[in-house]
This record gives sequence, structure tokens and C-alpha cells, in this order.
Amino acid sequence: MMFLMRSFFSPPAQILLLLLAIVPAHSYANEPLENYKQLKKLQHLNVESSRDFINQLAIKVKSDEYHLLQAPIYAYIAKLKANDGNWLEGKHYLEQAISTLSDVENDDLLIDALENISWIFFIRGNYNEAIFYVQKMADHAYETVNQRGQIVALNRLALSYIELELYELALEPLELALELARETKNYDSEFLATLYLINARIALPNVNPQDTLALMLIAERIPSKFNIDDGYLPRLKGVVYQQLGDFEAAEQWLNFAKEKAELNHDVRLLQMVTQSQSEFYLATNEPWYALDSAIISLNFNNQLQHSNGIAEIDYLLSKIYQRLGDDKNSLKYLRSYADFQQTASNKNSVSLITTMDKRIENIKRQQKLVELENSLLTSKILTQDSDNKQQFFIFTILALALICSFFIIIFIVHHRMLKARIVLSMKDELTGVFCRSYLKNYLPVVQSRFEREPNSELTLGALIIDCDDFKFINDTFGHAGGDKALKAIVDTIKDHIRESDLLLRWGGDEFVLICESISQGQMRDLAKRITQGISDMLIEYDNATLTVTVSAGYALHNKADDFDFDGLIKAADEFLLVTKKLGKNSCLGDNFGGLINKELSNNFC
Repeated sequence: MMFLMRSFFSPPAQILLLLLAIVPAHSYANEPLENYKQLKKLQHLNVESSRDFINQLAIKVKSDEYHLLQAPIYAYIAKLKANDGNWLEGKHYLEQAISTLSDVENDDLLIDALENISWIFFIRGNYNEAIFYVQKMADHAYETVNQRGQIVALNRLALSYIELELYELALEPLELALELARETKNYDSEFLATLYLINARIALPNVNPQDTLALMLIAERIPSKFNIDDGYLPRLKGVVYQQLGDFEAAEQWLNFAKEKAELNHDVRLLQMVTQSQSEFYLATNEPWYALDSAIISLNFNNQLQHSNGIAEIDYLLSKIYQRLGDDKNSLKYLRSYADFQQTASNKNSVSLITTMDKRIENIKRQQKLVELENSLLTSKILTQDSDNKQQFFIFTILALALICSFFIIIFIVHHRMLKARIVLSMKDELTGVFCRSYLKNYLPVVQSRFEREPNSELTLGALIIDCDDFKFINDTFGHAGGDKALKAIVDTIKDHIRESDLLLRWGGDEFVLICESISQGQMRDLAKRITQGISDMLIEYDNATLTVTVSAGYALHNKADDFDFDGLIKAADEFLLVTKKLGKNSCLGDNFGGLINKELSNNFC
């Protein structure tokens, strides 16, 4: 008892009592944090009181008391607005959240902000931006050993795979997320990981729907706020019952999910449910009902401006109209889907996600594109410009099928190989240079020329160029300013390279230049010209002038060694790292392996 009294009246306790006496229980200083906690309890804007609270908080958050909470508050409001289908306001708050990210000092608050920002980009189908902020969240979470952030990042990584239809690759991060969530009793993240796992299993072949249904029973028992009065799990249950052949139960669960989505004003869920209903009615041979649901889903996708979702519905509509015997509309929507596949930015998203997850070595092409290539409708698309040509082509295919099936097999195989090369030989949408996935087809040709090079003085060189302090440019001028700087860098590099040199966007603000038949002196001079040319640039942007510098590292392949492109890139990257450490805005390089026992100062450009 005496110990307790001494502790109670110790100096720290006296200070605490004094603070309690002079500070009210609900002091104004704590109001921002309390309001943020109340904000996080809102899942939807389906009641007037929630909308009033948001409107009042949107005014308060501009004050100095909310300075450190602005980014997570703006991000959460943007998420609620986007889910409610109000993209104009959602975009406004999203921009505010991104612009105030650098002010956040608390790790958990930064994770909150990045989580909601990435989610908004996901529901709009902007996977490049979504993956960019998932990467920032993952980097921060692992640097600060923030377990909740690690779980969220793993869940978002899995969602990236699911959205890009790489379902098998989603399984490993989900298993890790579930393990961490259960260890830390993070029920919200555990429920989301289980939900994403069900999503992935539904799309995977050779997965027993009964096992997936059992996983749903586990999900229902997780005490998460996302598991209460929500329609996402019922939608998945409807899809699983459809796989089991219990169409009556499937229809009931899908209708129930739609009721929940309408009650909560959840446009994202409405888009998903109506698409699932359309697929259900098509599977049960009710194409007119399928058509109605698909058109409703298309309207919700347009409301969200979800380009990938619109393409999915275009493909679904083409199948529905084909079932109805309406070839004209079937070809119209199939053409839209095919055009999207040729220009879709999700190809760049696949490239981005490979830099996030080193487990990926080969990316599988989307199943629907394979179906498109193998279908007779592909032949119709190729000859749609003329009805006469279309009829002639179909007649020719049918005649060839009757004459010799072997020639048809040869044609299909050749056509698929040609299309695969086109898909893999894609270019970066922003800068116009090739993505790193282009190397898969390019490297064998490089190796052949390298091994046949007769001049002993000429070899293969690789130069890695990395922008110095690019985060400062993005933070100061925004992503639009950063994009303009990247384009200017590429234009300057192109001014100094040969026609035979290959420039690749390696990821983010890093580029790789591959130079064939080049000498050491030529490589050093080229690297020096590029770094100097970029540092001399003056980039006009929004009444301001940007300047940017780069660091570069190069390596040349030893002619006596076996072809080793990965080793060449690694050596160039080591020189780049040394350049960064020794002051930036310069270049450094040597022959492959030149970092060992070398006088580095002699190798500066």
C-alpha cells in the first residue's frame, strides 16, 4: 500500500494529476485524432449523418490543428466518395491527400493514407498508380518494421495480381498476409486476405468449389468490420454456388449482394455484382437477362471510369450478342475489347509489378486474349472492314478446314506466336521506349551477334542511368512534372545514342542502354555525353524551370567469357551505386568485374 501511495504521489504522477485537472476530458487538442477515429468507422456514405460529418470534417481539416492528419483524412474521404460513385469530389480529395503525404510523421497514419490512395486507384483500374503507392507502402512498412503495413502491402500485392488475372501468383502473398494477420490478431486484414484468397481460388482451374465454400465459412466467422452488413462475400458465395451447379442458391446470394450494394451506395460492388449476374444468366441460357445486367454493369464502370472493367464488359457483351445471333453487335464489342488489349496500360502494370515481386520470371498472357485468338470471331475482326471480304474469309477458312485440318493448325500456331511477339514487344506508354519485358525476345539475337563479332576491340556494353533525387522533383512539381522530366531525359539520351543502341525503361526513373559492338573508349564517351547533356537541360514546366541530373554506371562484357547479360547488368549497377555514393551527377564504369581491386577515381567520366 505504501508503495502504491509513493508511486501515486511521485513527481510524474503529480504532473499527470495537474494536467488532468487543467485539461478537459475532450480537449480541442485531441479533437482531430478523435474525428479521424470516427471517420475510420464509416464504411459508406449511405446515410445523411455520415455525409454531414464528412462535409464538416472537410472544412475542419484545412486548419493547422489537423496538419499532421490531413493526408490520411483526405485519403479516407476520397475513398468514401469514390466508392459512392462521386469521382469528381473523390479526385479532389485524392489530390489533396497525395500533396500532403510528405507532412505525415506517424508510421501508422502514413500506412493508412497509402492504403486508401492505392485502393482508389485500384477501383478505378489505374493499376500503374495503384502499384506505385503499394510499393511506397511496402518500402516504408519494411523499413520501419510496421507489421500492419506489411500485411496491408501483401494484401495489395495480391490484389494487383488478381486485378491483372495472375491468380496463381496471388496465393503466396496472401498466405503470408494471413499468417501475419493471425499472429497479430489483425482481423480486418485477415478478412480481406481471406476474401482475396476466395477471389483467386474461384478463378483457378482444378480448385474444388466445395473447398472454397468451406473457406467462406471461415471468413464469415472473422470478427472484422468489413464482415458486417457487407455484400462482397455474398457475391463470391453466389459465384461459388454457380460453380457447384446450385443455380437457385447462386441467384439468391447474388440478389442479396446487390441489395446490400444498393443499400450502401457502393458503386464498386454494384459494378461487380451486376457483372456476376450477367455471367450467371449467360451460363443458365438466359441471354436477355444477361444483356440487361451487362449494360447496367457497363454504366457503373463508366461511372467509375474503370477502363479495364469496361473492356471486360465489352468482352462479355460480345459473347451475349453472339448467343443472341446478333453478329453485328457481337463484333462491335469484340472490336472494342481487342483494341483495348492492344493499347491497355495494364501491360505496363505487369512490368511494374515484376519489379515489386522478384518471384516472377515469366508473365502468363491473359486467358481471354488466348480465347480471342483461338476463336472464329478473330477471323471476323480481321476482315470486318468489308462484308464481302468477311464472307470470303469465312468461306476460305471453312474450305481449308474441310480440305486439310493440318493447315489450320499451322495457321493458328503461327498466328499465336506472332501475336505473342507483338504483346511482349511492348513499349512504355509514357516515354515511348521499350519496357524491360522486350528483352525476352531481344537477348537471343544480341547473344548471337556478340558471339560472332570479329573485332576483338568491340564488345557488348550496358549503361544504367538513374535520376538523382527524383522524389524531390515529384514532391515539388507533382507527378506531371516528374513525367515531363522523364520524357526530357529520354529525348536527350536519344540525341546521343546510335540507331543500333537499345534504350529500355527499367522501372520508375531508371533506364538501361544496351550498346552492341562498342569499345571501352566509346562507351565512356557516350556515358559522359549523356550525363552532361541531361545536366544541361532546362525543362519549362508550369511557370518554373526544372533541372535534373543523373548518375550512371556502365560495364563492358569480356569477349573471352561466356555470354552473361545478368552479370553485365549487375556489374553496371554496382558502378552506379558507387557513383551515387561518390557524389552523383557523374558516371563510372569499366569492364565486367571491374569493381574488384580497381582505382575507382581513374574510371570516372
